[in-house]
Amino acid sequence: MTSEGPPLDQCIDGPRWKPVPVGQVTDWTVRIGLQSPQRWDWSLGAPDVRQLAPIRTPRSTEKSKHIPVQAHCFVTKTMLTMESGLEYDLLLMLERDPQAAWMVPQPVRLGIKMPNGRRTIHTPDLLVLDVHDVVTIWNARPSERQNEKFLAQSHATQAACREVGWCYQVFSGHSKVKKYNLRWLAAYRQQMPWHDATKAELLQICTGSAATVGEVLGADRGSGHMVSAMWHYAWRGDLTIDLERSIRRSTPIAWAAGRIHG
Repeated sequence: MTSEGPPLDQCIDGPRWKPVPVGQVTDWTVRIGLQSPQRWDWSLGAPDVRQLAPIRTPRSTEKSKHIPVQAHCFVTKTMLTMESGLEYDLLLMLERDPQAAWMVPQPVRLGIKMPNGRRTIHTPDLLVLDVHDVVTIWNARPSERQNEKFLAQSHATQAACREVGWCYQVFSGHSKVKKYNLRWLAAYRQQMPWHDATKAELLQICTGSAATVGEVLGADRGSGHMVSAMWHYAWRGDLTIDLERSIRRSTPIAWAAGRIHG
């Protein structure tokens, strides 16, 4: 399997659904800009997601299982606070999608009536708006931690999103190799002035039948411009590399079909 193009046009691993009691979302609470949190009245239509602010700010204590992450988001051009490393991996994955237009961490607080009649609250991890105005709510949770309570909340969130015309997904994480490959490529997200200048030569090398990362490294003239461009275009998905394997000099690399003019 080769490296990803845009991640949202693929099936993202979610929880392995099993029959569990399903809760019901009874209310949505949002924060608009600097205003105080407010229950949203859906009879007014959907909130302007570009105006949403995080409903809460993750904090770490001595008993916390996660450490919040401050991440610069290349989609919003702002700093976002992610609650865990897994959420950061989700952010990086979604940033590679050229259709992504806006992101909000901890975007809403949902009041959920559980099957036993008790009320609980649930705060999804990330909201993503795409260029077609499709909104997707994401939860990030490792497969081994998707217990019955999470699945009940997740089912309720999915049903509530469907009712208002939004989508819902669960991200359970990448393999260890893929996670660190993506974090490496993320260092080259920024478009640099020399990337366009080296693109023609890079394209020529990588359209060969047996092109490798080592060939690109060998073609660099010592300035690092060719190498930088390779990692940048791999991040964008213009160059395909198998991210499920460690990247070595012998790793095959190719220009993605249909991305020559991308």
